Amino acid sequence: MTSTDIIEQRVFLAAPPERVWRALTDAEEFGTWFSSALDAPFAEGRTVSMTCLGERFAIDIVEMTPPRRLVWRWHPGWIDHSIDYAKEPKTTTVFDVAPHAGGTMLTVTETGFDAITAARRPSVFRDNVNGWLHQAASLKTYLADAA
Repeated sequence: MTSTDIIEQRVFLAAPPERVWRALTDAEEFGTWFSSALDAPFAEGRTVSMTCLGERFAIDIVEMTPPRRLVWRWHPGWIDHSIDYAKEPKTTTVFDVAPHAGGTMLTVTETGFDAITAARRPSVFRDNVNGWLHQAASLKTYLADAA
């Protein structure tokens, strides 16, 4: 994989893995720190609709291995209403939750950007790099405030 195909971000969270898992997978908690609304709870094999800043994203939940791993597939980047997303590739996002030094190390890895058209790839990649930085900080603040 090239460096344009993968985003990987790690964040230390001062909460036990079970607490981080709940924040990642409980629809209400997720919606709070991700600033979104889900139409259904996360469940392996389910497609959940997420509304964020007025835009709707479909998230295919691929794997849920409590309290260690959540995997989803989705269309990356901000919604472009001129695109038929039924014909577009999805990226895979993996949330790995691991105990670490009295808290949790969360690693978020998103892959599959090289399958995105060359014209869209730079902006989609940039959107998601910035998005995961923002969401990691939001989750960290959410868990600290909830403690």
